Amino acid sequence: RLSRLSRGHRSWLATCPRPRYLSNKRKDVGSPYTDLQSTRQKDRTERPEKQKAALSSSGEPQGTQLPTRRQLWQLFLLSAVPFVGFGFADNFIMIVAGDAIDNSIGLRLGLSTLAAAGLGNLISDVCGIGLGEVVERYSMRLGLKDPKLTPEQYTLRKTRWVKSLACILGISLGCVLGMIPLLFLDDHKLYFFSKEEEALYEALFLKNNVPPLAFFNLIRKGKWKTAEPGDVIVNAGQRFDKVLLIRTGVAVAYFNDKEVYLYHGQQTDCKVPSNRPRRGCVIGGTALVDQSVARSVYKNKVIAEEEMHYMEWTLNGFTHLNRALCPTRNVVE
Repeated sequence: RLSRLSRGHRSWLATCPRPRYLSNKRKDVGSPYTDLQSTRQKDRTERPEKQKAALSSSGEPQGTQLPTRRQLWQLFLLSAVPFVGFGFADNFIMIVAGDAIDNSIGLRLGLSTLAAAGLGNLISDVCGIGLGEVVERYSMRLGLKDPKLTPEQYTLRKTRWVKSLACILGISLGCVLGMIPLLFLDDHKLYFFSKEEEALYEALFLKNNVPPLAFFNLIRKGKWKTAEPGDVIVNAGQRFDKVLLIRTGVAVAYFNDKEVYLYHGQQTDCKVPSNRPRRGCVIGGTALVDQSVARSVYKNKVIAEEEMHYMEWTLNGFTHLNRALCPTRNVVE
């Protein structure tokens, strides 16, 4: 067919673009899409190599100047000194506040020492929020110099280790210094009760509005004792210069081998029959009112009917004991 065309048509066909006759391979060569894809692929392969080349063998950025010893020491002091103040204030306030709570509302509410310490720590943390800026301000007044490190130097592993170590040592030293109030506070609680003393106070003295201090003075002047069933508590015909407060158990008073009445503790598990006359939980309490009773002969014989746990006070030095018992007189009578 081409042979039938004239020479002019042949020259036109030779110069005319023919996109329909081009293959797909030649069609994609030099297209913007293909160039963009090849550029992205090249960046993906070259970027990790550039990043690896930018890091040294220790993982630090290449070209970053290492800080001098003087700069590291300045960074250490700049980081440690504020944390000394933080640790001191935190421990100091916690100990003082916890001790005050333990000896005040802790006694009234029956809080444990750990609960008082927790509330003291709460107060310390709240105060620490306001003291943070104050500590930093006074730390700057000490003349601490800025090490003038670059942002790249702050990211160095050596720099991070120095700063972390300074914070740890600073707050540790501050916490130790904050324990100074322990040198001036009593090692023990102002009013420390054992479990049985606390149970006795709640069962008998608390409902009679006896203050903890009066009960504490009363308990510290007596001794806890235990009697087995059949043990003689008081012998008839002898002088009895003691006062007994029964916590648990039952004791029976006999006169000429006849049961007169019985004593029972406020925390006795067994139920005392109502047909048996009862005298309460105090043996010899009349001597607190009439001192002549303590010098006379006790007429009844008191025997433990079951296991008894009681507190015993002697009337030697009666004035001191009577002074301790004054706030609790309505209980022991």
